[in-house]
Amino acid sequence: MKKVLSILLIVVFVLSLVGCGIFHEHEFVYSEADSTRVTCTSDGVEVKVCSCGEKQETVIPATGHDMQVAMESKPTCTGTGSIDYKCANCGKMEYNNIEALGHSYEESSTEPSRVKRCLNEGCTSCMWGEYESKYTEQLTFHFTKDDEAALDAKYDEVKAMLDAAAKYDPAQHAYAETGELAEAYKIIDAVHTELYDMVMNAMSQKQLAEIAYYRDMKNKELEETHKYMMDYQTAVVAKFYTLSRPFYDSCYRDFYYYGMTEEEINAFLFDSDAISNPEYTALKERNNAIEAEFLALSASEQKAKLPELYAEFADNNNKMANLMGYDNYLEYAYENVYGRDYTYEDVAQLSEYVKTYLSPVFASVYKTWNTLSGYTQDDLDKYYGQVQKPFFEVLDGNTLVNDYVDLLAFSSNPDKSFSFSDEFNKLMSDGNMFRGEYEGAFVTTIYSEKLPIAYFGKGYDNCFTVVHEFGHYMNEVYSAGLYDDTDYSQSYDLLEMHSQGNELLYLCYLEEHAQYPEVAFTLIRTHALVNMLYSGMAGFTVDAFEQAIYLDHYEGLGADEIMADGTITADEYDALYTNICTEYGVADALDGYWEFGMTITSPCYYVSYSVSAISVLQLYEVAKTDGFEVAKEQYLKLFTYVDENPEMGMNDILGYAGMLSFKDEQLYVSLNNYFLKK
Repeated sequence: MKKVLSILLIVVFVLSLVGCGIFHEHEFVYSEADSTRVTCTSDGVEVKVCSCGEKQETVIPATGHDMQVAMESKPTCTGTGSIDYKCANCGKMEYNNIEALGHSYEESSTEPSRVKRCLNEGCTSCMWGEYESKYTEQLTFHFTKDDEAALDAKYDEVKAMLDAAAKYDPAQHAYAETGELAEAYKIIDAVHTELYDMVMNAMSQKQLAEIAYYRDMKNKELEETHKYMMDYQTAVVAKFYTLSRPFYDSCYRDFYYYGMTEEEINAFLFDSDAISNPEYTALKERNNAIEAEFLALSASEQKAKLPELYAEFADNNNKMANLMGYDNYLEYAYENVYGRDYTYEDVAQLSEYVKTYLSPVFASVYKTWNTLSGYTQDDLDKYYGQVQKPFFEVLDGNTLVNDYVDLLAFSSNPDKSFSFSDEFNKLMSDGNMFRGEYEGAFVTTIYSEKLPIAYFGKGYDNCFTVVHEFGHYMNEVYSAGLYDDTDYSQSYDLLEMHSQGNELLYLCYLEEHAQYPEVAFTLIRTHALVNMLYSGMAGFTVDAFEQAIYLDHYEGLGADEIMADGTITADEYDALYTNICTEYGVADALDGYWEFGMTITSPCYYVSYSVSAISVLQLYEVAKTDGFEVAKEQYLKLFTYVDENPEMGMNDILGYAGMLSFKDEQLYVSLNNYFLKK
């Protein structure tokens, strides 16, 4: 029995040895059900199972993501870039932004107009470098109470000398180049000249206070200084003119008024009495306050407040004109402020030409502007580089302007040894060019320094605006005595021809020289032409509006309603202007234009924009039909006529330049034919 049991145990033991692999190897087979797949982020487990039930497990480490670039955009100087990755294994996405590079400008200027280019590949940005500060001292406001006291003392000195002078006796005090009286006059004239220079300096300081305020309109101290200097200028000019009649009554009459006719003397005395009248001064100071209040308002506040402010402003202007001997401010402004050789009544005939011949042209070009399409982003960028982007920040536009300016060389007067190009680059580098917050652009000459300056505000520093204002600037250089003692009296209509003509000539230059696709040219051309025609139409509509207000009379569209109570009230201003625009066929484009406030900041001025725009549109026609050089020579003669005869009137100047007068119906007919049939 024991033997049998022993044998049995041996058999069982042998069988167990066979099952454990002593006599046979395990046969493991991969079991998908028991295994866990490896992923990019988690380990896997590979399980194999033997027929005997035994399992064999192997841990497989996570593979990690295999991120490959799916999409990439490079950063620019001003825009962020990005790199998008996608895992080749699991499809996971990763998005990575790349910061904008920022501009990397040259250390010093290598381009015209003192601009420094960005060195980053593909960037056309530039930066207006620091100027040389040549005029910093002359162009910094520094008028103090001591200056006021000195001016008052000098006035008192002249007044005392006049009070002590003998009363005029024609038998004893006739003009003579030599003699005791002539020597006495030299003494008082020298003191009076010192006073005049002080007054001119005060007026210049008012200009500088205005520039400082325009550059930083949030600065309350600058705002108050500007207001103060506006009133101080009014007061000091009035004070200066109080001496006109004492000179007339004194023994110095024939010396002080030498060369003037009796009629001219009487007119001057009348004006002097009016300007120095306390009533006139009070009205002028109130209008100064109205203008300052308007400028300090936001755009929405200006629109709400303008009718009320303008009603008082216009009424005050009429009262001042009455004191000056005029029936209304229109008559005074046309003759004395803007130097026109036509009256506001004459504009009635011009307006009929505009309605008949130019309104259809404007409608056609304006329609084209509103329906332009098909341009790419690249086209749009280049277009805005010429029309909207700042000249001081976009290199391609800046360079084109400089190349254009290089072509404008005077040839008629070799004695004046300066060029557009030289003056342009000096303007950009010498410190008499300013940029600021006030939304506008202008050129003016600082009286005391005989120094022209240029200002470019927000939104008014694109290439076309720079070209426009530089036309003004070059006239100041050529005709206002920067390099000699000449200073010619010129109408504002002519001054606008210098600027608007420069715009259109620049447009012609672009069409011949700029390497742009045609669609971009279409945008630039249409914008420039619609803007010029817009100026022409706007000036006439605003002038018609101002005529209605200053005359308190209106006979146009809707007159029965506007004049129902016999007067035009402030709450009817919008309806009045809308009716006028409707008559001119521009209601869709110009309705509300009067609300921009030019009726306060530049009363009765805007018709000059109109007659100028109409006049220089013929330069574009000439350039396109007879060539750029022909139009250029015509344009330059608008400056150089002073070398031929500085006393020319507007018609003579236009004739000298080979251009038709804005008073000539044929000009309007010609423009209508060209723009509607080309």
